[in-house]
Amino acid sequence: MDMRAGVSLMIAGLLLGGCAAPSKDADTALSSKPREVGPTTRSIRGMHDLPSLSSCQVRRDQPDQSKTPFRLIDEGPLPGAGPDRPLTPAEAKCVEALRAAGKKAMEGGDIAQGVAHYLSAVDTARALTGEIYLDLAGALDKAAYGQLAVTAYRKAWTAIEAGYNRPGMEVAGSGVMALADIRDSLTRLGAALPQPTSEPGRIALANSTRKLKERYFDSPPAR
Repeated sequence: MDMRAGVSLMIAGLLLGGCAAPSKDADTALSSKPREVGPTTRSIRGMHDLPSLSSCQVRRDQPDQSKTPFRLIDEGPLPGAGPDRPLTPAEAKCVEALRAAGKKAMEGGDIAQGVAHYLSAVDTARALTGEIYLDLAGALDKAAYGQLAVTAYRKAWTAIEAGYNRPGMEVAGSGVMALADIRDSLTRLGAALPQPTSEPGRIALANSTRKLKERYFDSPPAR
């Protein structure tokens, strides 16, 4: 086989097999094909079935000298005193889309926009306030914005405790462990620990992570 024939066959194979190397833009574009996703976390590249942000309630905050990302997080909403209503399917998809967009903005270096997207998710789903703030804190922590991460971890702690301080709420292992994770993160970042206002908060501060795991997840079933 001469060289020209070999090149022709190689090009034909690429065209028929779709084997062209993806560009960076193509790798981050929204896919039109279904993808497998986890039960609670979606890849940004797996947002094919999520609504565009134009159909969601999006904050238009533009940080300035009086409205920095620190203040946006610190002054962000907390759970109300009453019970949370269930999210509609459209709202649930918006929350996922906003969180993914916030994480993507931070990965691109736009911290202010990322924070605004996360807070838009909080505005949409007060029932998930603590979880969303914790996700925001983790994204800031990963991006090495330590002081902002501390602010978000503290906000997540306050939101989780606020939820447990409602009448009739019972202590849950998942909530205690979330608070313990926040405690560990704040300790790692050299920040002071919050004063607990709920029973889960007091339990989280009074016990090591190992003891909490043994108590809530590793204990043998009751007979």
